[in-house]
Amino acid sequence: MSLKHFFRTSPPQQHTLLQLSQQHVSAHIQNIETEYCFNVQADSPLSADQQNRLIYLLSETFEADQFAQQSFLTGPGTIIEVGPRMNFSTAWSTNATAICHACGITQISRIERSRRYFIEPALSLDQQNIFLTHVHDRMTECLYPHPLTSFDYYSKP
Repeated sequence: MSLKHFFRTSPPQQHTLLQLSQQHVSAHIQNIETEYCFNVQADSPLSADQQNRLIYLLSETFEADQFAQQSFLTGPGTIIEVGPRMNFSTAWSTNATAICHACGITQISRIERSRRYFIEPALSLDQQNIFLTHVHDRMTECLYPHPLTSFDYYSKP
């Protein structure tokens, strides 16, 4: 079962993050943009009405132009995505799923929100690892090297 992805630009914290990154990662970083990615798993297809309700729930009421089904982050640079580890559902996911069910979208079995960072110019692998140490919690979050296609967890103990 594949995931649907929805994107919303995140609150502007770029200035603080840009300064931190220029100090600790590379003085050559010129720009950082951010967005949330909502990874939605449904057990069966959504009707048009259900899809519209889901979009209404995930988008900001007064900023509909900052929500889309494709990423806002484009161009030459590095995209880094971090989100919750797949071996557990987050409290955010449990609440979001319950809200969807209360609104009649009962096919939704899990929703997780990840954060995406677009950094210009492109970073080396070492610089990406340094950046990661400043933007995620290693205990509860991990790097998504590719867009998620499922919530399956394949790690061996």
